[in-house]
Amino acid sequence: MKEYLAISCLPVPTFIEGNRVTFHRGESHPDRDDLPYFILIFMTKGELYIAENGVQYTVKAGEMFLLRPFQHHYSWQTFQMETNYYWLHFYVAGKWNQTEDLISLQPAITVPTLHYYTPNMTLHLVKHELLTGMDKLFPIIDAIFEESVEHKEFGFWRAQQLFIDVLQAIQLHPQDESKLVLLSNEVQRYLRDHYSNRITNKTLSEALHFHPNYITRALKETIGLTPTEFLTKYRMEEAEKRLLDTDEPIAEIAESVGFQNIYYFSTAFKKRMGCSPQNYRKKKNH
Repeated sequence: MKEYLAISCLPVPTFIEGNRVTFHRGESHPDRDDLPYFILIFMTKGELYIAENGVQYTVKAGEMFLLRPFQHHYSWQTFQMETNYYWLHFYVAGKWNQTEDLISLQPAITVPTLHYYTPNMTLHLVKHELLTGMDKLFPIIDAIFEESVEHKEFGFWRAQQLFIDVLQAIQLHPQDESKLVLLSNEVQRYLRDHYSNRITNKTLSEALHFHPNYITRALKETIGLTPTEFLTKYRMEEAEKRLLDTDEPIAEIAESVGFQNIYYFSTAFKKRMGCSPQNYRKKKNH
């Protein structure tokens, strides 16, 4: 059974340090449990016998492996042959999870649902797998190390750019995502495109051809919101934008963002923003 790492990408993972290491027969991987970083390993020769929290893995040449932060890592067997690999430490400020299913995570930074934002802000990586075309990554990794050492003025930024290239090369692509993630993206897209209309569970079910309970589950498990919560949040953000950028009457704004009743709109807006739409407009425009 494959294991997957889901990593929230706002903020973006940050490369910390890395190197290429060689172990000889009879040596052991360091025993530690206090590293605050993910450890990304690309095996080039031999076999690594590594355990994480008591689970034993054998990582062979041509394979990628990912160790989690603050877990107990140690050799469950000494090296049986000369072994070398690249290792890269990277730090994640947001949430992460390791499961047997692909899931999406909420970003650590609050992101509006309006307009041009990245639909899926979760990086999905396989914990342990044979990586096709790994040799193509080695020049990029070598360049990361070189930038980290040789070009101190701008090397940090260049190293980060190259590290993102590495993550992009090894991430799971959309066709590998779970059915829940794919459905969640469809639901969000539909709600954004039709937010000004009256939308019910029946509307969503007929449009997406799934049972309402499954649609709610897909959205709740991937972004932490029900369809109603997502729709209300989106409508409120659109209303905020129009209150600030236009002189439209509040009743027209309410109707244009999908509220049939201005009083319900005003109540929902005040609950979210702490003031009425009229006071919000006055306060922000002065």
